Amino acid sequence: MPLSLNSVIHYTDSYTKLTGIIKDRFKVKYCLEKVNGQDIAFPIVSFCDIPLSQIQHHAKTYGNYGIGLSKDWANRNNLNAVL
Repeated sequence: MPLSLNSVIHYTDSYTKLTGIIKDRFKVKYCLEKVNGQDIAFPIVSFCDIPLSQIQHHAKTYGNYGIGLSKDWANRNNLNAVL
């Protein structure tokens, strides 16, 4: 069983959101992190590379709809899957 996919996937919880991403691109969300004692909001779009055989728990949390992009595309665009 592979440790990860050859693609990164962004999951969402509705078909409407999925088609909105295709039409209008991904929407950035902000993730609060503490840096040197200060809260800083970093803009993110979340991707994962969990093998499909292990995706059930992740899909329950983030949704059953996903857009997969090749890791080559992700690398060219300086993206990393969430660790």
